[in-house]
Amino acid sequence: MSFISDITQRKQAEEDIRETLEKQRELNGLKSRFVSVTSHEFRTPLATILSSAELLKYYSDRMPLEERISFLDNIESAVARMTHMIDDILLIGKSNAQKLEFDPQPLPLRAFCETLVDESRASMDPETAAKLGIDFRMTGEANDARFDEKLLRQIFSNLLSNAIKYSPNGGRVFFGVACRADEVEFHVADQGIGMPKEDVARLFETFYRASNVGTISGTGLGLSIVRRAVKLHGGTIKVDSVLGTGTRFIVNLPRVA
Repeated sequence: MSFISDITQRKQAEEDIRETLEKQRELNGLKSRFVSVTSHEFRTPLATILSSAELLKYYSDRMPLEERISFLDNIESAVARMTHMIDDILLIGKSNAQKLEFDPQPLPLRAFCETLVDESRASMDPETAAKLGIDFRMTGEANDARFDEKLLRQIFSNLLSNAIKYSPNGGRVFFGVACRADEVEFHVADQGIGMPKEDVARLFETFYRASNVGTISGTGLGLSIVRRAVKLHGGTIKVDSVLGTGTRFIVNLPRVA
Protein backbone atom coordinates (compact mmCIF):
# COMPACT_ATOMS: atom_id res chain seq x y z
CA MET A 1 0.00 0.00 0.00
CA SER A 2 1.34 3.45 -0.89
CA PHE A 3 0.20 7.05 -0.50
CA ILE A 4 0.91 9.86 -2.99
CA SER A 5 0.51 13.49 -1.89
CA ASP A 6 0.62 16.44 -4.29
CA ILE A 7 2.45 19.26 -2.49
CA THR A 8 2.56 21.63 -5.48
CA GLN A 9 -0.01 24.02 -4.02
CA ARG A 10 1.70 24.04 -0.64
CA LYS A 11 5.07 24.82 -2.25
CA GLN A 12 3.51 27.62 -4.24
CA ALA A 13 1.87 29.05 -1.11
CA GLU A 14 5.20 28.96 0.72
CA GLU A 15 6.89 30.73 -2.18
CA ASP A 16 4.15 33.40 -2.25
CA ILE A 17 4.60 33.99 1.47
CA ARG A 18 8.37 34.33 1.06
CA GLU A 19 7.93 36.85 -1.75
CA THR A 20 5.40 38.84 0.28
CA LEU A 21 7.73 38.95 3.29
CA GLU A 22 10.66 40.01 1.11
CA LYS A 23 8.62 42.82 -0.45
CA GLN A 24 7.53 43.91 3.02
CA ARG A 25 11.15 44.00 4.19
CA GLU A 26 12.11 46.07 1.14
CA LEU A 27 9.22 48.45 1.79
CA ASN A 28 10.19 48.86 5.44
CA GLY A 29 13.78 49.54 4.43
CA LEU A 30 12.60 52.09 1.87
CA LYS A 31 10.48 53.86 4.47
CA SER A 32 13.40 53.99 6.90
CA ARG A 33 15.73 55.44 4.27
CA PHE A 34 13.05 57.94 3.24
CA VAL A 35 12.63 59.23 6.81
CA SER A 36 16.40 59.37 7.35
CA VAL A 37 17.22 61.13 4.09
CA THR A 38 14.38 63.64 4.06
CA SER A 39 14.78 64.62 7.71
CA HIS A 40 18.49 65.25 7.15
CA GLU A 41 18.19 67.01 3.79
CA PHE A 42 15.31 69.27 4.86
CA ARG A 43 17.04 70.31 8.07
CA THR A 44 19.79 72.30 6.33
CA PRO A 45 17.61 74.57 4.15
CA LEU A 46 15.16 75.05 7.01
CA ALA A 47 18.01 76.17 9.26
CA THR A 48 19.16 78.59 6.54
CA ILE A 49 15.67 80.06 6.21
CA LEU A 50 15.25 80.43 9.98
CA SER A 51 18.63 82.03 10.63
CA SER A 52 18.36 84.42 7.66
CA ALA A 53 14.81 85.44 8.64
CA GLU A 54 15.85 86.08 12.25
CA LEU A 55 18.80 88.23 11.20
CA LEU A 56 16.60 90.24 8.86
CA LYS A 57 13.94 90.61 11.55
CA TYR A 58 16.21 91.93 14.28
CA TYR A 59 19.10 93.60 12.43
CA SER A 60 17.87 94.63 8.98
CA ASP A 61 17.81 98.32 9.97
CA ARG A 62 21.57 98.16 10.60
CA MET A 63 22.48 96.13 7.50
CA PRO A 64 23.64 97.60 4.21
CA LEU A 65 21.38 96.85 1.26
CA GLU A 66 23.80 94.29 -0.23
CA GLU A 67 23.80 92.23 2.97
CA ARG A 68 20.00 92.21 3.17
CA ILE A 69 19.79 91.08 -0.44
CA SER A 70 22.30 88.34 0.31
CA PHE A 71 20.14 86.97 3.15
CA LEU A 72 17.05 87.11 0.92
CA ASP A 73 18.97 85.23 -1.77
CA ASN A 74 19.83 82.57 0.84
CA ILE A 75 16.15 82.16 1.68
CA GLU A 76 15.17 81.89 -1.99
CA SER A 77 17.90 79.32 -2.61
CA ALA A 78 16.83 77.22 0.39
CA VAL A 79 13.17 77.31 -0.69
CA ALA A 80 14.15 76.28 -4.22
CA ARG A 81 16.19 73.36 -2.84
CA MET A 82 13.28 72.15 -0.72
CA THR A 83 10.85 72.54 -3.61
CA HIS A 84 13.14 70.48 -5.82
CA MET A 85 13.31 67.70 -3.22
CA ILE A 86 9.52 67.66 -2.83
CA ASP A 87 9.09 67.50 -6.60
CA ASP A 88 11.47 64.53 -6.75
CA ILE A 89 9.58 62.71 -4.00
CA LEU A 90 6.23 63.31 -5.73
CA LEU A 91 7.68 62.11 -9.03
CA ILE A 92 8.92 58.89 -7.44
CA GLY A 93 5.48 58.40 -5.88
CA LYS A 94 3.75 58.83 -9.24
CA SER A 95 6.15 56.40 -10.86
CA ASN A 96 5.58 53.77 -8.17
CA ALA A 97 1.82 54.19 -8.60
CA GLN A 98 2.16 53.83 -12.40
CA LYS A 99 0.78 57.37 -12.80
CA LEU A 100 3.81 59.02 -14.36
CA GLU A 101 2.65 60.75 -17.54
CA PHE A 102 4.53 60.22 -20.80
CA ASP A 103 3.69 62.54 -23.68
CA PRO A 104 6.35 62.54 -26.45
CA GLN A 105 6.20 65.50 -28.81
CA PRO A 106 8.51 66.97 -31.48
CA LEU A 107 11.28 68.85 -29.68
CA PRO A 108 13.93 71.29 -31.00
CA LEU A 109 16.70 69.27 -29.42
CA ARG A 110 19.67 71.59 -29.98
CA ALA A 111 17.90 74.61 -28.47
CA PHE A 112 16.64 72.45 -25.59
CA CYS A 113 20.14 71.20 -24.75
CA GLU A 114 21.69 74.65 -25.05
CA THR A 115 19.09 75.97 -22.60
CA LEU A 116 19.94 73.19 -20.12
CA VAL A 117 23.62 74.06 -20.34
CA ASP A 118 22.89 77.77 -19.79
CA GLU A 119 20.72 76.94 -16.77
CA SER A 120 23.44 74.68 -15.35
CA ARG A 121 26.04 77.42 -15.70
CA ALA A 122 23.71 79.93 -14.06
CA SER A 123 23.11 77.56 -11.13
CA MET A 124 26.78 77.55 -10.12
CA ASP A 125 28.00 79.88 -7.42
CA PRO A 126 30.86 82.22 -8.40
CA GLU A 127 33.51 80.05 -6.72
CA THR A 128 32.41 76.93 -8.58
CA ALA A 129 32.01 78.78 -11.89
CA ALA A 130 35.58 80.07 -11.62
CA LYS A 131 37.08 76.57 -11.62
CA LEU A 132 34.51 74.44 -13.48
CA GLY A 133 33.51 74.70 -17.12
CA ILE A 134 30.76 73.03 -19.16
CA ASP A 135 31.45 72.01 -22.76
CA PHE A 136 28.53 71.24 -25.07
CA ARG A 137 28.80 69.57 -28.46
CA MET A 138 26.10 68.24 -30.75
CA THR A 139 26.61 66.37 -34.01
CA GLY A 140 23.83 65.92 -36.53
CA GLU A 141 20.26 67.05 -36.16
CA ALA A 142 17.12 65.40 -34.77
CA ASN A 143 14.34 67.66 -35.96
CA ASP A 144 11.91 64.74 -36.27
CA ALA A 145 12.74 63.28 -32.84
CA ARG A 146 9.91 62.98 -30.31
CA PHE A 147 10.59 63.21 -26.59
CA ASP A 148 8.68 64.04 -23.45
CA GLU A 149 10.19 67.44 -22.67
CA LYS A 150 9.50 67.32 -18.92
CA LEU A 151 11.05 63.87 -18.53
CA LEU A 152 13.99 64.76 -20.77
CA ARG A 153 14.63 67.77 -18.56
CA GLN A 154 14.54 65.49 -15.50
CA ILE A 155 17.13 63.21 -17.08
CA PHE A 156 19.71 65.78 -18.09
CA SER A 157 19.20 68.44 -15.45
CA ASN A 158 19.86 65.70 -12.88
CA LEU A 159 22.92 64.35 -14.70
CA LEU A 160 24.41 67.82 -15.26
CA SER A 161 23.63 68.85 -11.68
CA ASN A 162 25.38 65.75 -10.35
CA ALA A 163 28.38 66.29 -12.62
CA ILE A 164 28.76 69.80 -11.17
CA LYS A 165 28.11 68.76 -7.58
CA TYR A 166 30.58 65.88 -7.61
CA SER A 167 33.38 67.95 -9.15
CA PRO A 168 34.39 69.95 -6.06
CA ASN A 169 37.91 70.51 -7.37
CA GLY A 170 36.76 71.85 -10.71
CA GLY A 171 37.72 70.61 -14.16
CA ARG A 172 35.39 70.20 -17.12
CA VAL A 173 31.89 68.80 -17.52
CA PHE A 174 31.17 67.47 -20.99
CA PHE A 175 27.65 67.25 -22.45
CA GLY A 176 27.63 65.57 -25.84
CA VAL A 177 24.74 64.71 -28.18
CA ALA A 178 25.10 62.50 -31.26
CA CYS A 179 22.08 62.19 -33.57
CA ARG A 180 21.93 58.93 -35.49
CA ALA A 181 19.48 57.42 -37.94
CA ASP A 182 17.29 55.69 -35.36
CA GLU A 183 18.44 57.05 -32.00
CA VAL A 184 20.09 59.90 -30.16
CA GLU A 185 23.06 59.20 -27.89
CA PHE A 186 23.77 61.56 -25.01
CA HIS A 187 26.96 61.71 -22.93
CA VAL A 188 27.40 63.52 -19.62
CA ALA A 189 30.92 63.21 -18.22
CA ASP A 190 32.87 64.90 -15.45
CA GLN A 191 36.36 64.91 -13.95
CA GLY A 192 35.10 64.67 -10.40
CA ILE A 193 35.42 62.29 -7.49
CA GLY A 194 34.12 59.22 -9.33
CA MET A 195 32.90 56.30 -7.26
CA PRO A 196 34.00 52.86 -6.08
CA LYS A 197 33.30 50.02 -8.51
CA GLU A 198 31.03 48.23 -6.04
CA ASP A 199 28.70 51.26 -5.86
CA VAL A 200 28.01 51.44 -9.59
CA ALA A 201 25.67 48.42 -9.66
CA ARG A 202 23.35 49.99 -7.05
CA LEU A 203 23.56 53.56 -8.25
CA PHE A 204 20.00 53.74 -9.64
CA GLU A 205 18.32 52.39 -6.50
CA THR A 206 15.99 54.81 -4.74
CA PHE A 207 17.79 56.70 -1.95
CA TYR A 208 21.11 54.96 -2.68
CA ARG A 209 24.24 57.12 -2.66
CA ALA A 210 27.84 56.16 -3.36
CA SER A 211 29.96 55.49 -0.29
CA ASN A 212 32.48 58.26 -1.02
CA VAL A 213 30.14 61.28 -1.25
CA GLY A 214 31.22 62.52 2.18
CA THR A 215 29.49 65.75 3.15
CA ILE A 216 28.15 66.49 -0.34
CA SER A 217 24.39 66.87 0.06
CA GLY A 218 21.87 64.74 -1.82
CA THR A 219 18.80 62.54 -1.44
CA GLY A 220 19.65 59.60 -3.68
CA LEU A 221 16.47 60.21 -5.69
CA GLY A 222 17.84 61.87 -8.81
CA LEU A 223 19.33 58.86 -10.59
CA SER A 224 16.33 56.70 -9.74
CA ILE A 225 14.16 59.31 -11.49
CA VAL A 226 16.61 59.41 -14.41
CA ARG A 227 16.40 55.66 -14.95
CA ARG A 228 12.58 55.67 -14.86
CA ALA A 229 12.40 58.55 -17.35
CA VAL A 230 14.83 56.78 -19.67
CA LYS A 231 12.81 53.58 -19.45
CA LEU A 232 9.58 55.40 -20.36
CA HIS A 233 11.32 56.63 -23.50
CA GLY A 234 12.27 53.05 -24.36
CA GLY A 235 15.94 53.90 -23.96
CA THR A 236 18.97 52.68 -22.05
CA ILE A 237 21.43 54.24 -19.61
CA LYS A 238 24.95 53.12 -18.76
CA VAL A 239 27.54 54.47 -16.36
CA ASP A 240 31.34 54.25 -16.28
CA SER A 241 33.18 55.58 -13.26
CA VAL A 242 36.73 55.56 -11.94
CA LEU A 243 37.34 56.54 -8.33
CA GLY A 244 39.16 59.86 -8.17
CA THR A 245 39.00 60.36 -11.94
CA GLY A 246 35.38 60.99 -12.91
CA THR A 247 32.09 59.55 -14.11
CA ARG A 248 30.41 59.23 -17.50
CA PHE A 249 26.75 58.50 -18.22
CA ILE A 250 25.65 57.31 -21.65
CA VAL A 251 21.94 57.60 -22.50
CA ASN A 252 20.51 56.17 -25.73
CA LEU A 253 16.97 57.19 -26.68
CA PRO A 254 15.05 56.19 -29.82
CA ARG A 255 14.23 59.15 -32.07
CA VAL A 256 10.56 58.21 -32.06
CA ALA A 257 9.38 57.02 -28.63
